[in-house]
Amino acid sequence: MSENPTDTPETPTTIQTEYEKISAFVAEEFQTEESILEQGVPTYYLRQPQETKQKFLKLLNKLAPMNLIAILRRTHNGRVVLKIIPKPPVKKSNILINWGLLFATIATTFLSGYFMLPSNVIDPFVGGIAFTVTIMAVLGMHEMGHKIIAQKRGVEATPPYFIPGIPPLGTFGAVIMQKSLPPNKDALFDIGADGPITGFIVATFASIVGLMLLIPTTPMEGTTSIQIPIMWTLLARLLAGLNLFPLTTGNQILLLHPITFAGWVGLLVTMLNLLPAAMLDGGHVARSLAGEKVRLALTGLSIAYLVLMGFWPMALFVVFISMYRHPGPLDDVSSLSASRKALTVLLIVIFILCSFPPEIPVL
Repeated sequence: MSENPTDTPETPTTIQTEYEKISAFVAEEFQTEESILEQGVPTYYLRQPQETKQKFLKLLNKLAPMNLIAILRRTHNGRVVLKIIPKPPVKKSNILINWGLLFATIATTFLSGYFMLPSNVIDPFVGGIAFTVTIMAVLGMHEMGHKIIAQKRGVEATPPYFIPGIPPLGTFGAVIMQKSLPPNKDALFDIGADGPITGFIVATFASIVGLMLLIPTTPMEGTTSIQIPIMWTLLARLLAGLNLFPLTTGNQILLLHPITFAGWVGLLVTMLNLLPAAMLDGGHVARSLAGEKVRLALTGLSIAYLVLMGFWPMALFVVFISMYRHPGPLDDVSSLSASRKALTVLLIVIFILCSFPPEIPVL
């Protein structure tokens, strides 16, 4: 989630008195058609066509010592308008909350792993530790992927907030909160894409180890089956070809080791986050690729997908967060780079690999 500075605040005296200085900065980077103080806000209508992406970044650097930021938008009639406003104040985070939630999530995931399997199958302490370490690594690396790239792109963001939950997962995931808007669509794309890519890599490694640790056993009372993601089908075939996949005999079944289950959860979380909806990671990517109208349409399709797949709680969550308009980047005019557009193909492939194929009835 992000704070939205696009709503014009009351302009302090510093902007009015330094209007000429601000105008000089703008003139150094852009060709303007019109320059006005619109309700006290320095506003510039830019000539088109002209390069805006790199020039806008340079302007942001010049405005930073004055504690100002710029917003670049395209009006309904196609004109490109640049506005200079005060940088919104950033509320300091209480790091104690982050630490408290982290330790609480460690406790709840440990309990989930502890009670996951009977004590005659695996030592409960080993199960608890294995599940906790693996799932926290998957979630932690996902969120740190966001955090690191946000810092590189000059976006202020909180440390990860881990969310404790009840068994069998023991967690509802983790989030970071953006406290400022990304400078352009490239940065917005990077912040949205880096977390799922990093989390997918860690979840894949966890799945490889976990699939080798599957436990062959006779059917036990209370056991249930889970849907298998496409990635697991491919990994199982690979491991079987290397004689690393556990074999069953007779009527045996394969029990999930806690590490296996953590890998499964990691792939599920990656798939859900890549949905091009609302303020999810995929929603950021969609917003950088297209406008708000397209993102809203994709949000509707994502909700329908979640309903069809039976993920009702997630569908309701997406409906809730879709009520908030995506603020977009500061520069909402410059286009996304070609390399990032190409990277979208990788994100689609990751989404497919993490998804669950529908069960098609045989006639």
